[in-house]
Amino acid sequence: MLGRGILIAVLLAPGVAPAQPPSSSLVLTTKYFAFHSDLANNVNDALVSAASARRAKQPEPFAAGPERVCLDGLPSVERERWERAVAYYTDSKATNFQIVLLRFKLAGLQQRYGMDDRSNLQYLDEITAVREAATPAYVKCRWPAQDALNRQWIERVRPLLNRYETSLGEEFPRLLQLAWTGMPFRVDVVETAGFGGANAASTDSSISHIRISSTNSSNQDRAALEVAFHEAVHSLTTPGSPVGTPLASGVKTSGATLPQMDLVHAVHFFIAGEAVRRAFARAGEPPYTPYLYALKLFPDQFRETAARIAELGRQPYTSRKFLMKYADRVLFGTDGPRSAERLYPHWRFFETNDEYFRYSEAPFP
Repeated sequence: MLGRGILIAVLLAPGVAPAQPPSSSLVLTTKYFAFHSDLANNVNDALVSAASARRAKQPEPFAAGPERVCLDGLPSVERERWERAVAYYTDSKATNFQIVLLRFKLAGLQQRYGMDDRSNLQYLDEITAVREAATPAYVKCRWPAQDALNRQWIERVRPLLNRYETSLGEEFPRLLQLAWTGMPFRVDVVETAGFGGANAASTDSSISHIRISSTNSSNQDRAALEVAFHEAVHSLTTPGSPVGTPLASGVKTSGATLPQMDLVHAVHFFIAGEAVRRAFARAGEPPYTPYLYALKLFPDQFRETAARIAELGRQPYTSRKFLMKYADRVLFGTDGPRSAERLYPHWRFFETNDEYFRYSEAPFP
C-alpha cells in the first residue's frame, strides 16, 4: 500500500484547492423520485468511463476535441491529477462490494454492513482523495456541459411523471404484491451510468439508489419514464420478494436451464415495460415499444400467454408439446388481476388434456 499512499499524498499536495460542488444538486422531487445532477457522482462516472475505455484501448474522455484542448491548457498540476486519477481507477482492484459502498457514500445513503472493515474504509478514503484531486480538471473542462445535459434530461422526464407517475406508482405494488419503501428514490443523473445506461442498488436498510445516463440513446423520449420506474421496481423484485420466491421455487422444481439473464429479471423487464406501455395506450398515446423489445434484450427467448388461449386452443396438443418443450421461455400472463375462479380455465387448459370446455367469459370467438 506504500505506492498508493505516496500517490494520495501527491494528489493532496498544496497547489490546487478542491472544486466546490453547487449548493444543491437536487433538480426535481416527486412522490417517488428525487433527481440529482451531482458533481461528485459525475466525476466518479467520468473516471469510471475513462478507466473502462483505457482498459479496452478505446478513446477516453478528454482524448480529443475541445475537452482535450481544455485539458492541455490547464496548469500542469491539475492535468497530472486527472491523469493520475484515471490511472488509479484503471488499476483499481476494488471488490464489487467496495464499489457499491462508494456508490452509497457518494449518494449520502447510510450503509452499516461492511463499514467496520478497515480495508473498505481505506479504499473509500483513498478513492475519495483521488476523485477530489481530479475534480478541478473535470469542472473546468466538462462539468458545465454535462450538468446542462443532465438537467435537460430531467426536465424532459418531468411532464411524463406529471401525467403517469401516480397511476404507475400505484399499479406496481398491486402487480408485484409488495409495498414501496424508502421513497423518494434518489436518482443520480450522469453521463454514462455503466454499460447498460442505468442501474440500481439497495443498502442493507433497503434504501434504493438509482443511476441513469442522460445521454444514452435508450433513455430518451418516452423511454425515460420506463427506465426510471424499471430501476425503482428492482426494490419490489428482489430474490425474496413475492415475485422472486415462487419463480426460484418453480425453476428449482422444474430443473429448467435458464438463459444467462435470470428469470426474475426477465419477468421484471416484462412487467415494467408492459405497465408503461399500457399506461400510454390508455392515454391514447401512439404505440410504445417497451425497453425489453426495443433493445432485443431477450430475442426469441421469452413470450407470455396473455389473451392467447383462443389461438393456442385451436391446436391444443401441438400447443401443449410446444409449451412443455419451451417451459423455461414462456411466461404465464393474463390481461389483469384474476380471482381463483377466473384462473381455473387457464389451469385446466395448461395442466390437463381436456380439449373442449368453456375457456372464456365472452362468447367463443
